[in-house]
Amino acid sequence: MRCRSATGERTSRAHNYNDNFLVSLPKVYSNSLHFCSKAALAFFCDLCGAMTVDEMNSPLLTRDSLKWRSVVGILWYLLILCDCYNLDVEHPLVFHGPNGSLFGYSVLLHQHAEDSWLIVGAPVADSSFYPHTKNPGAIYNCSVWSSQCEQLPVGGVRHCGRHCLAENDNQWLGVSLSRHPSKGHVLACGHRWKNVYYSSRDNQNKLPHGVCFRLSPDLKHANHIIPCYKDHQRKFGEGYGSCQAGISNLFTEDLMVMGAPGTSYWTGSVLVYNTTSNISAAYVDDDSEVLYGSYLGYAVSAGHFLDPQSTEIVGGAPQHEQTGKAYIFRIEGNTLKIVAKTKGKELGSYYGASVCAVDLNADGLSDLLVGAPMFSSVREEGRVHVYINQGEAKLKEADFELVGSDSYAARFGETIMNLGDIDDDGYPDVAIGAPQEDDLHGAIYIYNGRRSGIAQSFSQRITGSLLGDNFRMFGQSVSGGVDVDSNNYPDVAVGAFLSDSAVVFRTRPVVKVDAVMLLPESLNRSIAQCTENGLPAVCVKVKVCFRVGGKQIPGNIELKYNITADVHHKDGFPSRFYFSGNGTSNVTAGRVKAKHEQLTCATHQAFMKKDVRDIFSPIHFEVKYKLGEHRVLQRDSGGLPSLKPILQQKDEHGNVVKNNTIFARYCSWENCSTNLQVSAHLVLPQSYRNMPYFALGNGKSIMLNTTLVNIGDDAFLPKLYLRFPSNLHFIKVLEEDKYISCEIAEENKVAIGLDCNVGNLYIPPFSKINITFLLDVMQNSSAGNLNININATSENFENTDLQHDNVAVLTLALRYAVDLNVHGFVSPTSFLIGKQESVPVDCYPEKFNYTYKVMNIGPSKALDARVKISLPLMLVPYKYQLIRITDLQTTLGHCFQRNNSVQVIDDCDIPEASFIQELVFFFSPKSKRIMFCGPEDKTCRMVECHFGDLEVGKEVTITMEVELNPRVLQMSPGRHAVMMIRGMLDLISPVKNADTILLQDDVSARVSLEALYSNKPVMAVQIFLIVSSLIVGLMILALLVLALWKLGFFERKLKEEKFDQDSWDYVPKKESVS
Repeated sequence: MRCRSATGERTSRAHNYNDNFLVSLPKVYSNSLHFCSKAALAFFCDLCGAMTVDEMNSPLLTRDSLKWRSVVGILWYLLILCDCYNLDVEHPLVFHGPNGSLFGYSVLLHQHAEDSWLIVGAPVADSSFYPHTKNPGAIYNCSVWSSQCEQLPVGGVRHCGRHCLAENDNQWLGVSLSRHPSKGHVLACGHRWKNVYYSSRDNQNKLPHGVCFRLSPDLKHANHIIPCYKDHQRKFGEGYGSCQAGISNLFTEDLMVMGAPGTSYWTGSVLVYNTTSNISAAYVDDDSEVLYGSYLGYAVSAGHFLDPQSTEIVGGAPQHEQTGKAYIFRIEGNTLKIVAKTKGKELGSYYGASVCAVDLNADGLSDLLVGAPMFSSVREEGRVHVYINQGEAKLKEADFELVGSDSYAARFGETIMNLGDIDDDGYPDVAIGAPQEDDLHGAIYIYNGRRSGIAQSFSQRITGSLLGDNFRMFGQSVSGGVDVDSNNYPDVAVGAFLSDSAVVFRTRPVVKVDAVMLLPESLNRSIAQCTENGLPAVCVKVKVCFRVGGKQIPGNIELKYNITADVHHKDGFPSRFYFSGNGTSNVTAGRVKAKHEQLTCATHQAFMKKDVRDIFSPIHFEVKYKLGEHRVLQRDSGGLPSLKPILQQKDEHGNVVKNNTIFARYCSWENCSTNLQVSAHLVLPQSYRNMPYFALGNGKSIMLNTTLVNIGDDAFLPKLYLRFPSNLHFIKVLEEDKYISCEIAEENKVAIGLDCNVGNLYIPPFSKINITFLLDVMQNSSAGNLNININATSENFENTDLQHDNVAVLTLALRYAVDLNVHGFVSPTSFLIGKQESVPVDCYPEKFNYTYKVMNIGPSKALDARVKISLPLMLVPYKYQLIRITDLQTTLGHCFQRNNSVQVIDDCDIPEASFIQELVFFFSPKSKRIMFCGPEDKTCRMVECHFGDLEVGKEVTITMEVELNPRVLQMSPGRHAVMMIRGMLDLISPVKNADTILLQDDVSARVSLEALYSNKPVMAVQIFLIVSSLIVGLMILALLVLALWKLGFFERKLKEEKFDQDSWDYVPKKESVS
């Protein structure tokens, strides 16, 4: 089906293409060169006589190529302007119209009998036939043979109805053109034609109904059609009063389709007139499916969406919800019913400004292309959406969009036209216009239909600059589907209305080539089948055959080709074959002259080099071909020069033929299957409770011992693929003499493992290779289990059921191995209690310095190291405070005292022991009491220290100044002769878990402070002892005296005393008695 896009003055959000608006669009960047393939560029060079692609890319130009260097600059400029396929750009047919007439706003290729014309619309031209009408627009027919244009006598409406008065001024005749596919009738419309009947009588608004003219195939007769006129219709906007019919139109075999975007306050509609049944139909929005201001009918098309025999209508509504929609309608009587719809994705993209129903994949059902010319990633680059018909109008959007050159402000997709099959591949091709590309010079893009739908890349790009700097808005209108030069290929016309010009590009004949390359199934390298220089040689006979076809091509077509032997030989190894006469080159060239639809073949011998070791990988051959020199026969084409044929572009691999063969081998296993087996284990430097692990930070390496065994046939180019996390680092392979070479495998520039070549080309059957990899762990690694995957492969076939042992998975346990050394001491280590003081000066007279040291001796750092220090706070069961910490310091991190949940009494007035308690304690045997703290003892003072991550070799010192109230220790009951106050340091973190191993089961330190009770009793006891001793002594003395008295001891003594007294009286005191 033919496709039409809306062309003409836009309503509401209009494209008013005036100079001020257009020139204000700056050019941001130039378009770069685009080619589908190197072959496409080579063909262009063949056409123009320039260098080939390889010559251009070669660092050393040959002498023959140097003489063309002066030409290359000019050709390169032309390449930028046009990516060539088979639209001929060397002999364009250029037509010009009156200045300022917008000549070229619409174009239409037309053919009748033996005549071929280009019909051109000029919407603001003056009419030669209606001189009193102001700028009604005109239709020109231009002869393809003479390049002369003349105005057709069409454009005046005199009688239009009972309540109709025509105003032909500014009607924009030529805003859209279409042609009956077979009969050749032409439909030309002017959407701004107005009915002024009511405005001239009642001073109401003019009614822009729009008018279309149906011209006969010979363009001599015309009838006007005003599809929106109705008697008594007088209000602007309501119903069809301002429908602007004909802003877009399409002619099919039975239908005339006209867009009417102004209907019902610019909701829009699509009008259809059946030329066979004379029945009119229109879309009536009874269900409010289409919103006000949607501009339905801005673009129209028609195709076979439900069935290959049915015809459905397509209408674009670019303003629907500001994102745009496209609708597919079926005709039911005199109404159109929606059967499918598609929706735009971006606000303001004008999705639906152009629509084209075309059977891209030639399956009999129409597919749909929808343009969104104002789609913006930067500004109005434009997009075309592709929908493939799955049957019954179920459209599946392609996973790509057509983008052209993605140029700034190009408005790619403004026009989409079905050109027919211009490259003779059986699939229709389309042209897409980008009229504002390249600073308003414009461009068109040719996209080829394919079995899958449509090629994602364009095959040809033609810019307005190719035709001269004066061409502007090239690509606003496009026409195709008509063969104007009778070479059996449809040609293409393009309008450039801002320069009042139009161009016809003729289509070059396409040469279709079917090529094949024949090779033997296998090559026996022990049998010499050829001779070279008189000596037997092993060779491969390469036979290449060509069959050429196509329309309007010369009798003999010369094909040039290059054959490359052993294309995919292994990296690092030379090609195993060469062609005689080229030394050691594996490339040879040839040429054949092929006749139309006849098979033409040529045979070449590729010789095997000596000492070929790679007999396992296939031998790939490749043939690349292109058109050679050929003479073009001049034929009678009305004075137009004949066009050189061009080679048809292929969909995937271009003009390349590939085939391969293998070396004959004798194997023990089916399909010469290898059978690789891989096993591995890690040698780790540490073990904990019979579990090997790697201690983070120990600075040692890891050995990965791998064994690769082949118990099948030869394993050619065996490889080991090691995959491990990025925190493992490969150092080297210890077995350097075993042909082991490894490369770091990367993903997104991050090392993910190793790719290792094993053995010298291959591993023989029943061979074993031991490989040791030396690995290291990154310093910033964290604890956990790392998986190391080892996979063994080779180029040989290996049965699927034998591949289970090609993989080995190892787990590397990374752990933090922590060994903390803690100890502490106190100064002084003891003190006396129970000393008598007259008046206590300080409640806490005893001062002590506690010192603790924590050192990490490795091998790993201690994460979030924390310790807890506990000191008895009271003498249980009393609640009087025993100690207080006056200063707390650490050399790393910070320490703090925990809040006590038990209330203590901080008072100097400590209850003293009673006399009886003191007396009992004095006479009791000496004993010892140890005061210590439990894990979460509430009767103790808790100090917590946080060090952070404690590196290996780091030592932390904690100092505490502690004051003690000794009177608390003298409370009874509970005191002892020796009071041992034990302070504890315990490790809080790290703790033993899945990631951390504590090399010492008990990480703690005990510091003891002794309080020794004084031997001197209290004063009361002393007095009591003195008094008691005196009393007891007197009592003992009395008893002794009594006993002596009872024994008469005192009587005998008394008598002696009497005697002595009597004797003493007679002796002088100072005299001696002799």
